[in-house]
Amino acid sequence: MKKIILAAIAAAALNTALLAGDFDLSSLGVSDLKASASQDTIQAVPVSGQQAALAGMTKSPNMPAPALDMTIKLPFRDVNKRLITISDDMKVIDPSRPVLSRQGDHLLFTNVTVVYKGIECEPSIQLKPVFEGNNRLGIRFLKVDVDIAFGPNKGFGMDQLNKDDVMAFLTQTLTGSMMESMDEAFAGNKVALRAKDIVSFTYDKSAWNLRAFITPGFVAPLLPGLISNVSLSAFSFDDSGFALSVKSGSANAIAQLPGYNLALSDGLLDNFIGQFTKGSDFESHPAGHEGGLKFRADGRLELAGKFYARDVTLKPNVFFKATILPTLTGPNTINVRIERVDVDKAFGIGIPGFINNWIQAKVIGSVVSTLLTNQELAKVMTARKIDDKTVELKLKNSAFLPSFAAGAVIKNMKIGNGLLYLGFQL
Repeated sequence: MKKIILAAIAAAALNTALLAGDFDLSSLGVSDLKASASQDTIQAVPVSGQQAALAGMTKSPNMPAPALDMTIKLPFRDVNKRLITISDDMKVIDPSRPVLSRQGDHLLFTNVTVVYKGIECEPSIQLKPVFEGNNRLGIRFLKVDVDIAFGPNKGFGMDQLNKDDVMAFLTQTLTGSMMESMDEAFAGNKVALRAKDIVSFTYDKSAWNLRAFITPGFVAPLLPGLISNVSLSAFSFDDSGFALSVKSGSANAIAQLPGYNLALSDGLLDNFIGQFTKGSDFESHPAGHEGGLKFRADGRLELAGKFYARDVTLKPNVFFKATILPTLTGPNTINVRIERVDVDKAFGIGIPGFINNWIQAKVIGSVVSTLLTNQELAKVMTARKIDDKTVELKLKNSAFLPSFAAGAVIKNMKIGNGLLYLGFQL
C-alpha cells in the first residue's frame, strides 16, 4: 500500500520536474514564460458520457486521456550568451552587443568573426525560422553580407567569395558546434544519449534552407512509463526571444494559466501509476468502484482503488480512497500531507470505524517512513518529517534533468480539476 501512495506522490510532485530539461539557459525565469493572459481560472475537461455512465459512478481521473503541455520562452539575451562560447571557429566581436536579434519579420545574425579558408571575415546574415509542422523547423537564409576583417588575403571583396560556400560553412559550423555541446553535456550528466538521437539537420545549399528534425521518442527512455513521446508543436519569435511549445496526448484540451509553463493531466499520471503497479496487490480501477488518481478542484490529490491487504488479519481485499495535499512552500520545496486514507469495504462488507482508523494510521506511517528512508528518493531530494502526516521534500535542482540544463527550479504549483500546473525556471 505504501508503494501505491508513494507512486502517486512521486508522479504528481516529483516526476514533473523531469520534463523541464532544456538548453543551458540559467537565467530563464518565470517572468519569461509564455502563457495566455486570457485564462485566469483552471478549466475542467469534461468527461465523456460513456465514461460518466460507467457503473453509474464518476471515474477517476477527471481528464482520462494522458496529456502534457509545456511552453518555454528562450530570450535572445540567453541565446546570445550561449553563442559566445559555441565554437572555436566563431568569435563574438563585442560581447555587450547581441549576436542574434529580431529585425522586422526576420532575424539578424551578426557581431561575429568567422575564419573561412584562412580568412577572418565578419558575416551579417538575415534569416527566418519557420515552423513547418510537428517536430520540423525550417530556417531560410534570406541574405548574407561579408566583410573581410584581416588576414593574408585582406582586400578580398564579397564578389570574390562564393556565397553558397560561405553559407554552407557557417551552417555546418553552427550545427556542428551545437551537436558537440549537447554531446558534452550528455556525457557530463552520464546520460547514454547522443545529440543525433534527438535532432538531425539537412541543408539545401542552393536554396539556403536549413531544416531541423526533432525525434520526440528520445524522451521515453528518460521518463519510463510516464509518457510515450512528446512533439514540438509550435515555434515563434518576437522582440524578446523564441517561444516553443511541446505537447503530448490530447494537450489541446488544456487551458493555459499565466505564470505556469507546464501542465499535466491526471490521466497521464494515472496511466503511469497503472504501469508502475501492474501485477502488484493494487488494482487502480476495480470494476464497479471508483479508482485511479484524480486532481481535485480544491488542490488535493485523490487516489482510489483496491488492494490486497497481506499484513491485515485474514488478508482482505480492501477498497480505499487516499487524500493527499501537496503544497509548494518555497522554490523546489513541497510539503506532502497525507490527510486521510478511508477504507470503504473489506471482504465486500463495511468495516467498523476503529479498523478504518487503524489501517489509516498504519498506511500513513508507512508512507512517511518510506519518504524519509528510501535510498532512491534520497538521490534526488531531501526529506524532513514535519509531523506524523506531513513530510517536507526539497528537490535538488539538477536531480531530474537528464539532459544539458544546469537545473530546474519549481516556482509555482497549482492543482485544479484534472490538471497539475507548474511554473519553473531553468
